[in-house]
Amino acid sequence: MMDMHLPATGTLDVSHALAVLKLHSLPVQERLDEPAARLQRVLQVKGRLVEVTLELTPSGIRLSHDAPTEFSLHISEVINYWFGVQQDTSDSYEALNAISCYRSLAAAFPSLRLISYPDHFEALATTVIGQQISLAAARTLGSRYVGALGQLHSSGLRAFPTASATAACTPEELREIIRCPLARATTLHTVAAWFQAHGQLLLSNGPEFLDELQGLRGVGPWTRNYVALRGLRDPEIFLESDLVVRRALRKLHDSGLAVSPPPVGTGSLATLLLWSFDAS
Repeated sequence: MMDMHLPATGTLDVSHALAVLKLHSLPVQERLDEPAARLQRVLQVKGRLVEVTLELTPSGIRLSHDAPTEFSLHISEVINYWFGVQQDTSDSYEALNAISCYRSLAAAFPSLRLISYPDHFEALATTVIGQQISLAAARTLGSRYVGALGQLHSSGLRAFPTASATAACTPEELREIIRCPLARATTLHTVAAWFQAHGQLLLSNGPEFLDELQGLRGVGPWTRNYVALRGLRDPEIFLESDLVVRRALRKLHDSGLAVSPPPVGTGSLATLLLWSFDAS
């Protein structure tokens, strides 16, 4: 195993990161040890399965992996993207501090950063599977999906299924695997086939990627924006239609605060603050 340290810009809010991981973690795919702030996971890296162990600390992430040395830079880039370790949110916090309805939230949660996904297709497929259902239900469906189509590693964990493995199934087969409505399975198949053929080539052009994505049958504005937020890390995205965001905004309004849209470039941080406020 090779050991590395990925230093954080500012402070990594370990409690927040663990809370997000716990909400979305699939036991078939990863092992989360909350007291030790440690995560074991298998990733698909350049066509091979790589076992990684992450230890989260306020100063960054201690990382070990079992890949050859030449993979180290790519793996560190994946982890940095996943956890936003080098994300500098100071300007966004400063802008939100100037608005009364966000000021107390920024003070209560001063070091939030977006926790994304290690792979763009994982962000996309997970979002489709979780459309219009609870997080608990989404984890159940996701566990069936990964358990059936994810490649098994010697650690006993499975990697997240690839777009090609997903597209190779028929919608009816995906419905049987996930045990979900045929419409959801059809959307997952459509998205996987599109991503395999065209989508991954568009990742360098976020707006075009998202426009084509939303053009697919079964993909609506919420899915598009959620993928933009947690898949593409778009700082502009404010999930104002999200159920939890709307509930948090109502709480702020009921407490006597005037609710206003977040400034340009702070939408994703405002969303994170409202999610955290609702959960507190």
